[in-house]
Amino acid sequence: MKTPHALTVPTTLGPLHVQDAGPADGPVALLWPSLYSDGDTSWGAQLDGLHALGWRTLLVDPPGTGGSAPASRRFTMEECGEAALRVLDDAGVDQAVFFGLSWGGIVALRVALTAPRRVTALVLSNTTARGVGLRERLQVRVTSLLTRIGVPGGLGRLVVAGMLSDHSRRHDAGLASELAATVDSLDRAGLARAARSVLGDRTDVVGALHRITAPTLVIVGAEDKALPQAPHSDDLAERIVGARLEVLPRVAHLSPREEPAKVANLIKQFLAPLG
Repeated sequence: MKTPHALTVPTTLGPLHVQDAGPADGPVALLWPSLYSDGDTSWGAQLDGLHALGWRTLLVDPPGTGGSAPASRRFTMEECGEAALRVLDDAGVDQAVFFGLSWGGIVALRVALTAPRRVTALVLSNTTARGVGLRERLQVRVTSLLTRIGVPGGLGRLVVAGMLSDHSRRHDAGLASELAATVDSLDRAGLARAARSVLGDRTDVVGALHRITAPTLVIVGAEDKALPQAPHSDDLAERIVGARLEVLPRVAHLSPREEPAKVANLIKQFLAPLG
């Protein structure tokens, strides 16, 4: 087992903090989290299980979260895909399974479409291939403005209400508190830019999904209001050849943290032929 260490990877988004851990000679999983979350908040509950299965993990903190500085400008999801590939390059890795939660899934799809040889498989949780319309862009602009100037009582409580199911909030107060604290600790201007980029500017790749040939596991919470199963996860399951869809009851937008044991079991089954 390799001693966990941090990488600082230069990218067009700015330097990204990446936690490199797990067996040094194992197959590699790159994990990119959701908006309003650092790597550990989104994927931390899955790391020990992946390491026990023999996988090396590269856990990314996107711009403005964890150990990564905020981006100085808005950016595209295609640039995020290029940044993910730079993480692999700097870690000396040729191929990886891409784990993407929400924003991370959007990034993983770009990598699978532009550099398919680098992707051995995809685990896409609570994410989308769809772009955004004018109405959504206008809504995001308002939300980003409020994020920048500050929300009475803190943005974290609103994010918790929108991203966690009622069941999760009632039965895992620790997760709710952790998520709220993470959101409230983020640089507001950087978070506003990231929200505009991810929620308001992303392009549509639904029509290209048939080109993805990597084995794909799609996970979604039955109560996900941010990116509901229909149409978002259904797009992925129906258009990526051979994709497997798993819908988790009493779960909203943070499946890997709301139901860590169930997600870990799904991942174990999915990765078994790939390890």
